[in-house]
Amino acid sequence: MKPVNQKAWLLILPVVLCVAFSAVLPLMTVVNYSVQDIISPERRVFVGTEWFKAVMRDDDLQGALLRQITFSFAVLLVEIPLGIALALSMPAKGWQASAVLVVVAISLLIPWNV
Repeated sequence: MKPVNQKAWLLILPVVLCVAFSAVLPLMTVVNYSVQDIISPERRVFVGTEWFKAVMRDDDLQGALLRQITFSFAVLLVEIPLGIALALSMPAKGWQASAVLVVVAISLLIPWNV
């Protein structure tokens, strides 16, 4: 049996480090800004979780969140069956499969909201 060489995984290490650095640093900055009231560059006041408590107790925010969740579920209720029906109706072989894939891809590329 041929031995398995896993040294190739070291080649993706620079990419993993770059992505981790570009994701962790902004996340730390956002968390730092979320617990401070930055009045000026020289004056910062630590507020901790006071703002989060005030926001989560806001009736307008709770109503907006409920409307957003309701809308998202309504959209998913329509999109999932339509997507499954489209996938099942697509041909699997022949030139028709390629043609249908091209038509679906082109329709996804067109910005319909402009």
